[in-house]
Amino acid sequence: MGLTLAVLAILVFAFGSTVQAGEIIFAEDIKQNVITTEVLVRAADNVIVLVDSSSSMGETDKNRAKMNYELEREALSGGLQRLPDLGYNIGVYRFTPWEVVYPIQKTSPAAVAAALSKLPDKPAGPTPLLQGLDELEKVLKGLTGKTYVYLFTDGGYIKLKNVPSPSGKTAMLAHDYDVCFQLIDYSAQEREKRIVADMAKANYCSRVIPFDSYVNQPYYGIGPLFYTRWDTEIESMSEKIVAGYKVKNLLFDVDQYDLTPAAKEELAEVGKFLTAHPKAYAVLFGFTDDTGKPDYNMQLSRNRAESVADYFYYNFELGPDRVIPLWYGAANPIASNDTDAGRAKNRRVEISIGGL
Repeated sequence: MGLTLAVLAILVFAFGSTVQAGEIIFAEDIKQNVITTEVLVRAADNVIVLVDSSSSMGETDKNRAKMNYELEREALSGGLQRLPDLGYNIGVYRFTPWEVVYPIQKTSPAAVAAALSKLPDKPAGPTPLLQGLDELEKVLKGLTGKTYVYLFTDGGYIKLKNVPSPSGKTAMLAHDYDVCFQLIDYSAQEREKRIVADMAKANYCSRVIPFDSYVNQPYYGIGPLFYTRWDTEIESMSEKIVAGYKVKNLLFDVDQYDLTPAAKEELAEVGKFLTAHPKAYAVLFGFTDDTGKPDYNMQLSRNRAESVADYFYYNFELGPDRVIPLWYGAANPIASNDTDAGRAKNRRVEISIGGL
């Protein structure tokens, strides 16, 4: 921990102190009394995981010498155990075929992780994705609030007559039940990738997460589900998780997501740091002021976070394994939205560095 605090002190001096609402938080930090759950704000009410146990998950990852199905289960279990217990309703289902692994209920993430032993030992069978989405709708009908659905898929599915395509179904569910789809994509063919991408167009909070990135970076699984309260300064965290690198908030003009020259100058230094530390990664937290409608603000905050991710990709070749964009719309303002000066501070992307 001493090394982490030393790095923190040096870099805060170099880049300046700033209010940070975007912080990398894991359940381990709470267990070690680094933070309390009171400084965290839940961004979702319900979390549903749809596990793919079909035969297509039987392919072996050559780099890890494990089946994709094994990696799926390990990443899912690890992610749940790292999710802070903020009172979510959590459920796990497999859709190949449909089976209730853990019925959605208010419970601790650790309890759900322990229930994953009920999954089949080996993958087998077809991919009835459309039927699975129909079953998902039955679960959603009994819920209130915002729901994040994590769906493992390669885009393959059994076509049915007079039934909407997978993208049509996800769009309908997103509209009717306030659902954000997080599609963990392990497709190999371009046609299948397009199917998954179309499913993610359901709304502005839905996205595609490459399977490898999900496995490598557990924050993809838990990052969208909560954020740190704006008025809380986190001074230290678990040494194995957070580098302590502080960056000034990147600010944006009204309705804009283009990077200013000052932002690019700041990001250039971050890019050099990430390049010099191959185990480090950046988490981007996008926000807006409250002048637009919720859907518009969600899209705008996404555009801002992804513009920063694009900068790292095109200038430093840092892909999704190293840079994780997240977005929350107008949530968590760090200043009053009643003034021009306050709104200017809220139009921001925050960056936290982890992995050292």
